[in-house]
Amino acid sequence: MKVAKRDILLLLGLIGILAGVGSYFLVYQPTMEDAEALEQENEELQARINDLSSKMDNKDSYIAQTESMNQEMEAIFDMFPVDVREEDGVLLAINQELIAPMMISSVGITSCEPVVLQDSEEDVDHTYEIDEIEEYEAQEGIGDDPVAASDAAAGGVDNSNMPSILMDRSVTMNYLVAYDGLKRGIKNITMQENRMSINNLTVSYDESTGLLSGTTVVDMYCIPGQPGKTYVEPNFSSVLLGSDNIFGSIELYGGGLQLLDNEAEGEEGEEGEEAE
Repeated sequence: MKVAKRDILLLLGLIGILAGVGSYFLVYQPTMEDAEALEQENEELQARINDLSSKMDNKDSYIAQTESMNQEMEAIFDMFPVDVREEDGVLLAINQELIAPMMISSVGITSCEPVVLQDSEEDVDHTYEIDEIEEYEAQEGIGDDPVAASDAAAGGVDNSNMPSILMDRSVTMNYLVAYDGLKRGIKNITMQENRMSINNLTVSYDESTGLLSGTTVVDMYCIPGQPGKTYVEPNFSSVLLGSDNIFGSIELYGGGLQLLDNEAEGEEGEEGEEAE
């Protein structure tokens, strides 16, 4: 079969068009997509490098600010003991009885648990991964600089041993007290050296005694793991132990004393009439 020259040219043109289209979709387009992805990645990396370079330029300022913040945190930590134990709650109840004064009928002490802070938000501004920062430092030779490492240590940047858990132990006291004694008891709690707060306070008038029947819940705070600090045991030397009356005694409060005096006078009058 004889093929015309025109048909051959048309066939060659069609082959050329298919080759061009195939080259575009199979070679050129993937190459351009890879180039665009690399360009975008380079822009992101350059932005990170610029930001890290800016931080390196302000390194001294950051170290000074970090040292100042560490000093402020240490001052706050000094306000809290490293531990709060059951005996601390017992001693607080004893002091309340003596200072208010009040008659405590029962004391409840919970275990020491971490404090859950409400409305705490995580810091979402730091988006750099640790390995990326280390990679940049390796490229720039920052991580191998002993001077920079010593400056960071001198500036207090290393806070790996810094305590960060706030814990508390709740002490619940049920008592009878006069109004003035209630105010003295509240003031005594606010004047304690260790950090504590009144979580709940409920009082009601007790008609049988003429006093206030109340319940106070005190949260006693501590921060464990503070370097250089140890637990200080409470001093019970001022607490009276034992009793001269092994059969116990009855203490009368408020109007009860006057009522007993009136009853005593009435009984004396009745005895006089019987004697006559």
